[in-house]
Amino acid sequence: MIFRYILGLIMLFTIHLSLAQTTLELKGKVYADTGDPLQAIVSIHELGKYTVADPEGNFSFVGLNEGIYHLHITHMGFRSYSKNVTMTQESPTLSVVLKSSEILMDAMTIEANPFKNGPLEQSQTILIVDREFLNKNNGGTFANSIEKLPGISTINTGVGISKPVIRGMSFNRILVNDRGIKQEGQQWGADHGLEIDPFDVDRVEIIKGPASLMYGSDGMAGVINISPSGFKQNNEIELNYSGFYRSNNDMYSNSLALDGNEGDFVFRGRFTTQDFADYKIPADRFSYAGFILPIHENRLKNTAGKERHFSLMGGVQKSWGYSTLSVSNFSQNAGLFVGAVGIPNSYNLRSDGDFRNIDIPNQKNSHLKVIWNNSIQIGKSWMEVDLGYQRNQRQENSFPHNLGVGQTDFGNLALALDLDVYTANLRFNKQHNEQTQSIVGFNFQKSKNEKSGFEFLLPDFTSVQGGLFYFGEYKALSNLVFNAGIRLDRAMHNIQEHLQPLYQNGRPTGQIDQRNPDIDRSFGNLSGSAGLSWVFWEDFNLKFNLGSAYRIPTPVELATNGVHHGNFRHEVGNANLNGERSYQLDLNLAYSKPKFLITLSPFWGYFDQYIYLAPAARFSTLPGASQLWNYRQDNAIFTGFETITQFNPVKNLSFSLGLEYVYSHNLNSGLPLPLTPPFSSLLGIDYKLPEFSKIFGEIFLFAEYRYVSTQDRVDRNERTTPSYQLLEMGLGWDINVKKQTLKFQISGQNLTNSIYFNHLSRYRLLNLPEQGRNISFNLNIPIRVR
Repeated sequence: MIFRYILGLIMLFTIHLSLAQTTLELKGKVYADTGDPLQAIVSIHELGKYTVADPEGNFSFVGLNEGIYHLHITHMGFRSYSKNVTMTQESPTLSVVLKSSEILMDAMTIEANPFKNGPLEQSQTILIVDREFLNKNNGGTFANSIEKLPGISTINTGVGISKPVIRGMSFNRILVNDRGIKQEGQQWGADHGLEIDPFDVDRVEIIKGPASLMYGSDGMAGVINISPSGFKQNNEIELNYSGFYRSNNDMYSNSLALDGNEGDFVFRGRFTTQDFADYKIPADRFSYAGFILPIHENRLKNTAGKERHFSLMGGVQKSWGYSTLSVSNFSQNAGLFVGAVGIPNSYNLRSDGDFRNIDIPNQKNSHLKVIWNNSIQIGKSWMEVDLGYQRNQRQENSFPHNLGVGQTDFGNLALALDLDVYTANLRFNKQHNEQTQSIVGFNFQKSKNEKSGFEFLLPDFTSVQGGLFYFGEYKALSNLVFNAGIRLDRAMHNIQEHLQPLYQNGRPTGQIDQRNPDIDRSFGNLSGSAGLSWVFWEDFNLKFNLGSAYRIPTPVELATNGVHHGNFRHEVGNANLNGERSYQLDLNLAYSKPKFLITLSPFWGYFDQYIYLAPAARFSTLPGASQLWNYRQDNAIFTGFETITQFNPVKNLSFSLGLEYVYSHNLNSGLPLPLTPPFSSLLGIDYKLPEFSKIFGEIFLFAEYRYVSTQDRVDRNERTTPSYQLLEMGLGWDINVKKQTLKFQISGQNLTNSIYFNHLSRYRLLNLPEQGRNISFNLNIPIRVR
């Protein structure tokens, strides 16, 4: 019903606005602070339109309606510029002056803010990376490509499976938005990665801290906004090929994209393949349950995988806004190390001579998404509507006899989870005057999960949740901005009873075990936040944000009861869990000069009834299981800081230093919370060679040194992890062929072939170190078709 209403509303406005007269022109000129004109990139966010100023700095947009537009202006070597522009019949020509800066971060505009109005107005800590950063740091998965950012780490299961961690929190406390729609899969498990093609991401904006106000319950720890590239303009069509290779596991990645514009019609398509073999570690044995077991040829058996992804987008770009429809599907088939299911022994660890085959146990994932994005002008205001449908299918395959089960009708299908999700987001943005603007909106989501297979982990359930919010912003002075908002959330979970057959010596006993009863729970509460951004003096920016977020327990936390093999444990939910409340304080102090930037971001949060998985002091009685872990609630504190420093002493030479630290404390047990990342530092050096040839464009060299400290602040029954150091170096260059620019990069990770353990890796529980030395090759070839 709600989807029909929104659909009718969009069609009504689309028909009405398509008939509107569009006679206005926005003109302007861009200068450097030296007075020289700049060929800057100028874009109007709501319309998805951009242009490049001419050699004299002039730009224009024609065919606009009366209204208020958010203008973004960027140019490398200068600070980004954002401005709200009111278009009327008497609109004057704009004159914009950009301030010079060698700091790359200053060239980025922030669009995660609901008002799209630039970095000054933000009261939260937001990190932005673009396609260039993602190419340089491609780690094979989307999550691994952003883990070099301070405050961001990853939980890994082998090579192809990873999920992001923000300030020590992950799973259902981090919300990932892909094209405006919350990515919904089985994100509650450490072995359930994000089904995101890293080549299909052009820009990432990471909000650190409570973001539930705008995005919903799962944004308690932060939000990761993923955006594709902007629309092509002026009948332009471009074909792009990206290739990627990693030596450690013989990973081959190929991605082909077509992007274009034909009048008012915009379109895009991409197809990506990624195949990888068993990965190598710098060890030939490991210890498990007191036994020393072999690793043949330094490769972890059955950690190979393959991925396929396609996406298609088409839509219209008009004077009233735009409307696009996207369809994508991500599929993955990945092996699981044989020690992940059942008990490893010398026999099943023996190499079969084929490092690329995918044997049992394995997991197969498929994620289909259909997303309809709309930006529609209503008078002088703007309405954004995003509708989405997702179907996430996950299968885990293993031999029944390894798990104490005899022959069943499911064959080797141990577990299947099919999740259907319908999502609707609506936001209405209104500019009241020069100082005040507001946004009202709602989020709605319906999820239905169905299970299958001879094992049980999660029951069938249906979940409906939604929220209403208001967010306002007031610019008291040109350098002082306040914001505040409030949100109301409601959710209902209907979880079905599950009765699991019992086996003994691989044979059914005829008895059944009630893993969970019928559960009907409803939740609801208020949340809110307030903050300010103040530029005092000229180069200091203070941001302050105080938020109270409310998180709704998930069906997984309420009702799971089975062996989660990817996590090597038996997980048990708690049907009596209450909602989780947090009170979080964020500060951000930045000092920025043209050649120097330093930011300090301390944070503190008190969590009332914090929900987490805790290891019990006993083992599970289920076949093939290990330790028992229970969902429980305790009061907790998370605190810590991040710093970013960038220094450009001379032209083309840059030094950077990032530090991050998270301190967690369980107020009930007096111990740290499990899976807290250790202190980490990352030192980087970049140098760009002066241009010396028309054929060879930009040539750059970089080196990075990471130090991660010992993590001995662990929960009861959790392993400690020793410190480690990593070295990475690389070289990149451009080759100009006619009007095309080919980009190449060679880099090496873990160049010293260090034996180290990632505290958040699931294979850490098996005492397995991370990948050894890795040499990577990147290639990007854009081809201008028209």
